[in-house]
Amino acid sequence: DYFSSKKEQPQFWKDYLSDCKSASPDHFVAFDCETTGLDIKRDRILSIGAIKFSNERIYVAQSMELFVRQVELDEKTVSIHGILPSDAAVAELTEEEAIIRFLNFISYARLVGHHISFDVAMIDQALKRLGLGKLKNRTQDTNSLFKKKHHFPQDQNVSLDEVCKRFSIKESNRHTALGDAYITAVAHQRLSAM
Repeated sequence: DYFSSKKEQPQFWKDYLSDCKSASPDHFVAFDCETTGLDIKRDRILSIGAIKFSNERIYVAQSMELFVRQVELDEKTVSIHGILPSDAAVAELTEEEAIIRFLNFISYARLVGHHISFDVAMIDQALKRLGLGKLKNRTQDTNSLFKKKHHFPQDQNVSLDEVCKRFSIKESNRHTALGDAYITAVAHQRLSAM
């Protein structure tokens, strides 16, 4: 097992750590995870959506959505993420393969998400299962940014739906990983322009 702490770390992890040393504040990736539930230690990632953007443009051609194969799926959460048990069982990627692709995609970019601490924690748990460290990218939360710009109390959570309503952002593909990542990128652009 090459993930054993006694052996050398895998090349994809070394490449990722090397890339993070050249971080730039102008490179953003909005990302979102759809999960089997909200328990960071017990639940698993179903899909990861990510899209590259700047303050001026969203690079739709530079996006990805990965679906992770599951052994079991709680049918109670299907109404939220829309991924059926039959879809999850035949998804193309193992968790390890999805994480490798995600790290290659994000490289040194600043990660942007709505309630991003949850998504980062889910990726960190997947990395931990691979015997690796945590994400090193800088992050920015559109929930916190929205509250700061609109003078909301910091202990009050604002949903992505509320942000969409405030900025008249079309909620197409809401509750899909890539759809939510795209909406988050648009929200970040609007908030940064204020």
